[in-house]
Order: sequence, then structure tokens, then C-alpha cells
Amino acid sequence: MPTNSNDSIAGRLNGAQMAISNSLADAEIQSLVAGYGYSSDKLNAGQSLYYSALAAVTAQKAAAGAQKQSTQEMDAAEVSARDAFLSLSKVARAIFKNDKARLTALGLTGKAPDNTAEFLASASALFDNAAGAPTLAEYGYDAGRLESERVKIAAFNLANQRQQAAKGAAQQATREQEAALTSLDAWRAQYIKIARVALREKRQLLEKIGVLARTTPRAARKKPVST
Repeated sequence: MPTNSNDSIAGRLNGAQMAISNSLADAEIQSLVAGYGYSSDKLNAGQSLYYSALAAVTAQKAAAGAQKQSTQEMDAAEVSARDAFLSLSKVARAIFKNDKARLTALGLTGKAPDNTAEFLASASALFDNAAGAPTLAEYGYDAGRLESERVKIAAFNLANQRQQAAKGAAQQATREQEAALTSLDAWRAQYIKIARVALREKRQLLEKIGVLARTTPRAARKKPVST
């Protein structure tokens, strides 16, 4: 019985496990399917595919969890970084509202960028160049505070890099999971087709490997035509 790729992952794994494990555990099934090319070695090869698929599914879950965690950490770091950037930019705009050259040097001639890469570049430039504006120290931004706030920008940058790496790892794990499941599906689909033939006289054995035996409907009796 072929497995549809849209079936649940658990269903695909369970269906394959039932077919393979019950075949290996039943001497009669093994004997019958061996006559159609499915030796114990071939059944064990199917079992290896099952274990590979199971491992891929487990790895994908772990990678997806790591991505979720890294995204939460990145979001928190972004909030902190944007707050640090906004606070300094507001103070600087207020102090240097008549000093266009200073505002240009600080990168404060436009609105704060929404794009992550552009924001990180602007925020880094703001804090790096703010060190050359001693007037800021009079308004709470001395060298120590600039450095501590600058750390928030660096933390967001690092969290963003980690989230991107985790995202890529999760995508790769998903591809590997589907490849492993597809191989398992193909093995099971072919085996079930052969098993239907090998076990055609043993309905209970077909059901044991997860196949509902087909029943041949009785021929419909023709009703006598009334005259």
C-alpha cells in the first residue's frame, strides 16, 4: 500500500515499522515473501531505512527547537538594541539639532531603518562615532555608558547570526528528513505490492503487516425479469 507524502510523519513511520518488524518477527511471512525476492537481508535493509528515517525525524525536531529558541533570543536582543539606539539617537538629535555635520557623522539624517542588516550598520556607526562627540557626556552618555549600550548592538548582531545559522540548519534537517522518509516510503510501497502477492492466501498475515486484505465481491444475482 503506497504511502502518500502528505500523510503524517508519524503515520509514515508507523506504517513502515509495522510492515517491516512484523515481517521479520513472523517466520511464515518471511518464508512466503522470500519466495518473491524478499529475503531477511532485504527486510533488514528496509529496517535500516526505517531507523535512518526515525533518526532524521528526531534530528529535525531538535533543529526546529533550536531555531525557535534562537529566534526568541534574537527577538529579545533586538528589542534591547533598538531601545539603546533610539535613546541615543533622540538625545543626539536634541543636542545637535543645529549641527547637520554632526548628525550626518552619526548617521542621524533619516529615520531608523527597519531592515536588520541596515539597522545593525546604522547602530554600530552611531555608537562608534558618538565617542567623538564629547558633548554627549554632559547628557548621560559618557564613554562607559556608550560602551555598555554598544554591547547591546553587538549582542543583537550575534543573536541574529546564530538565528540565521539555526534557520539554515533546520531547513537542512527538514530536507534530510523528507529524503529519508521518501526512501522509506518507496521501499514500503514496493514491499507491500509484492507482499500482496506472496500472502494472497493468508489474509491474517496481510493484516499483520498493515494491509487490509481485499475481498472479492460476490457477483450480483440477476433478478428475473417479470413479464
